[in-house]
Amino acid sequence: MGPTGLIGLVNFFAFVLISIHLGGDAINGHISGGDYFVCGHGFCTQVTRSVWHYSYWHALATIGFMLLAVAETAYFWWTGDIKSSATI
Repeated sequence: MGPTGLIGLVNFFAFVLISIHLGGDAINGHISGGDYFVCGHGFCTQVTRSVWHYSYWHALATIGFMLLAVAETAYFWWTGDIKSSATI
């Protein structure tokens, strides 16, 4: 696993743990009348504006790292740096 995968994995687990602690994330949450809510599994929790923005950007960063890891793996597979062990 390269540095992108390692950072992405650590970031993913941090995102999951923080989302559990907060009761959800901002991607699934909403802003209503100046109040900020993070949501997960049908429940919403009111948080401060700064926590909501942190959760929002952390979710986007997590998605970005996942996409980057997939693109990086595809690139290395395409160039032959990663060989498939599957046989058909």
